[in-house]
Amino acid sequence: MAFSSTPRVTREAARALLVPLLPRRLRTCLDPTLRLVAAREGLATEIGTLVPAAAPLAAAWIVAASEAGGLWQDPALAHARAGLMRALDMHAVERDLPAARALADLVALLSCDGADRAAAARLALPLWSEVEILSGFKDRLAALGAAQADLDFGHRSAASEAAEADDGGVTDLCAHRDAWTEALEAALLGLSAEASAAAVAASALGFGHEDAFVHGALLLRLLPDFGQRLTWAIDEQARAGEMRKRLLLEERLRHEARERRKASAAPSGSGGGTPPASTLAAVPEGHLLVVASVQQTGGDRGRSVSQGYEAIIGKPLPLARTPDLAQVRAALAVEFPYATATIDRLLTDLIGRPHAVLRPSVLVGPPGAGKSRLVSRIAHHLGVGVWRVDGTRDAGASIGGLDRRWATAEPCHPLMAMARHGIANPLMLVDEIEKAATRVDYGQLWHALLPMLEPETARAYPDPAFQTEIDLSRVSWLATANTLHNLPGPLLDRLRVVEMPAPEPYHLEALIAPILAGVAASRGLDAAWMPVLSGEELLLVRRGWRGGSLRRLTRLVEAVVAARELGLPRH
Repeated sequence: MAFSSTPRVTREAARALLVPLLPRRLRTCLDPTLRLVAAREGLATEIGTLVPAAAPLAAAWIVAASEAGGLWQDPALAHARAGLMRALDMHAVERDLPAARALADLVALLSCDGADRAAAARLALPLWSEVEILSGFKDRLAALGAAQADLDFGHRSAASEAAEADDGGVTDLCAHRDAWTEALEAALLGLSAEASAAAVAASALGFGHEDAFVHGALLLRLLPDFGQRLTWAIDEQARAGEMRKRLLLEERLRHEARERRKASAAPSGSGGGTPPASTLAAVPEGHLLVVASVQQTGGDRGRSVSQGYEAIIGKPLPLARTPDLAQVRAALAVEFPYATATIDRLLTDLIGRPHAVLRPSVLVGPPGAGKSRLVSRIAHHLGVGVWRVDGTRDAGASIGGLDRRWATAEPCHPLMAMARHGIANPLMLVDEIEKAATRVDYGQLWHALLPMLEPETARAYPDPAFQTEIDLSRVSWLATANTLHNLPGPLLDRLRVVEMPAPEPYHLEALIAPILAGVAASRGLDAAWMPVLSGEELLLVRRGWRGGSLRRLTRLVEAVVAARELGLPRH
């Protein structure tokens, strides 16, 4: 019998096949399915088998790790960890047993944080050694792919395979083997990049790289992501250079094709337009060519849709640079003392990046928690303009632009944001995204967002009004939502979910000062002219606010300030 269909081969399946074959330390770092508790318990059992004298120390380490509850600098955990690692290192030296030292390295991975310079330093060299081993895996991929394909098709004898040759069975099997080999090669390439990033991160931390965001983060979870952020600037610079060359080449080819068409047909008129690619200046460093040119039509429709956007068509736009993240974090922590974990998770994206570009994310939290205001303040402190889209009122898919054929034609909203703020990396805020309309008559907001959130399609987004490809790859997307229940799966796959907590009653004193500054700003006053609340006024506010909505707290403060100004009794 022939196989009319074959099992699907994906890069994820190939990765799952390769991860168990990786060297021990890298496998621990790169396995996303690893469970900490089970991994520690399994390691303790292995230590008891290889080094029986260290079994009590391993048991004490397990207890201390469970009691620390994620506080990797807990004194009891640090003491138990140091004693166990010292015993394993001594055993490795006395018995010339490298496996014992490898077990000590795994103890460090599973219970040290990014601020532990000594732990990172001891892991750097072993990780680099294991990275070099990966280069030898490529020669084994064809055999591994063939074996996996045979398993997918089931065991068959040579005679049965020959009998099926006439109906295509062997052809199907060969194609499936090739598919597995290609998927394994792609997975190995990705794993090699992640492994190199982990080794880079261990080396940087071991040499004393100072970074506030690595404190409290487990080395096991930190190394691959942090290493990718450290090397992101180099990769991005090379990618941007290649992208600039490709865009200019593509635009030259388009221009030459247009000129050939004009020469072969009788032109109806000269008309204006945007400069051809041949006249475009080279894109300078720190800039991005978003719109190379606008496609013209027989009439003046092309000129009318591009009116007002002359400053960005055919001209490179600057990219707002990443400011001092420590200062940004400190300023945001004053305004949002209850959301420092949320702030850290967002700002971590900018570590090592020359330009301010955040990952597409959705802030999820209760109403009144300050999600939209946090996004606006992040944009302010990063120096990138914010463009707000109301998810409850966006008409269909207008965020992605409206076609030139309609009287209401307009470019996509990110392009409007670039024209307003004069930069190529504005911040787009999609407020209350879960409340967007679900009718499909004129398109959905959710569906229009998908190609703009995906890096590959965002680099060549086909704007319906300009009728040309534009580069939205440096736009930051942040959305807010009270719940994620009704958001579609494809959208959630492209958005990182970040929890936004509500303030608690004990945050009141820290919140009063920024709220008073906001009240003063709304009245056109300097914050210095707004006296702080007296003890009696603060007590009144405390009685009326038990945590939760910042809107309610702001209204209470405004009422107290108004009563003070009018000289009314405060009750």
